[in-house]
Amino acid sequence: MKQLLFIFLALNFQFSVLYAGVFKKSENELKQVQVKPEDFEGANISEKISNALNFLKECNGGDILFKDTPVYLISEAISLPSNTRMLIDGCKIKLDDHIFDNIIRSGNLDIDKENPNSYVKQLLPAKNIKVIGLNGAIIEGAENFYEGVNPKTGVKEKWLGDFWGWRNFTILFSFVDGFEISGLTVQKTHSWGIVLTNGCKNGHVNNIDLHTTVKNGDGISIIQGGSNVVIENITGETSDDTIILAAFDESRWSNNKYVFPLLPVRYSDYSYGGDIYDITCRNIETSGIHHVMILLPSQPKIYNIYCSNITDGPKGGKRKVVRIYGNGQYGTGFKPGNMYNIYMNDIRSYKADIALEFLAPVYNSHFNKIIQFNPKGIDVQPDLQNVNVKITNSIKQK
Repeated sequence: MKQLLFIFLALNFQFSVLYAGVFKKSENELKQVQVKPEDFEGANISEKISNALNFLKECNGGDILFKDTPVYLISEAISLPSNTRMLIDGCKIKLDDHIFDNIIRSGNLDIDKENPNSYVKQLLPAKNIKVIGLNGAIIEGAENFYEGVNPKTGVKEKWLGDFWGWRNFTILFSFVDGFEISGLTVQKTHSWGIVLTNGCKNGHVNNIDLHTTVKNGDGISIIQGGSNVVIENITGETSDDTIILAAFDESRWSNNKYVFPLLPVRYSDYSYGGDIYDITCRNIETSGIHHVMILLPSQPKIYNIYCSNITDGPKGGKRKVVRIYGNGQYGTGFKPGNMYNIYMNDIRSYKADIALEFLAPVYNSHFNKIIQFNPKGIDVQPDLQNVNVKITNSIKQK
């Protein structure tokens, strides 16, 4: 009888906790204000969006819904404050012609107005920012790219690719704790697609269809610190690497080709993070050029990486499915042991020349089910300095 009473009380406590949590969630949802850009005054749509987001700041967060206009043609980045959910329902957010800016970024960058394309004056912490696409939502770059004089060469040219720095990225989150980017087609980019920098953590990037076919059309990048992020269900075509985990240092990006900084703060400032760890990538299938997924360590470390179902797909075009860099290719300071606890299952190459390539040693890791369908290709190109690395069920089709 006592045992039955104990079980009853325990179950009653669990249900009380459960319903209390549900009630708390509902209560929080009731406090969320939803606005649309069309609700606000403004000389143009970007000014209306800015006024709507300023209103949400006063509310300490809420939803901004893009739905009533087929194409929102913006003239400046949509800068999302903390505790904001951006809902894009069946429409397109498009950058206007001849604009040099992100399309969406976290609103925690204190940009220097005297030097807006260089390092920011201050990068403040941000939290709980979501960009959620519904019913075929699209993020799209301009039809006619910005052209300007290269301040290093004096030559007028199109500002395309990563030489032009962080303001050329399509979606940029920096130093954000708690985020989601999902349900989007990202196309006609001016440089990289989705970029998470400077210690972004506790995030989910999912159901993204990429069409980043310009110079340096990388897909989804975690740069200079990041943790507890899931990237999954990624498709499309990228003209550079699709998934990038890049823990590199400033030496890589200080050469003369780079006009503006690739990050909003200096690489040498590790106060926001440097290591990349506790990252899950799964269900990635893209075509294009370069590689499907790369790891780029230097002085910072990369560890606790969990990947499954990574492939170039039947369309192919990629050179490697997974390439692991190191040893100075993307920065100095790399030491054996800076990459460890990497676990990958089901890496499939249809047309790439190598399914899994090591250019630097990895420690304490396991790679399983590596399949090379290309009869002229290689399944695994190992590094002789790997330590306690298991490669199992590696298959090369003939």
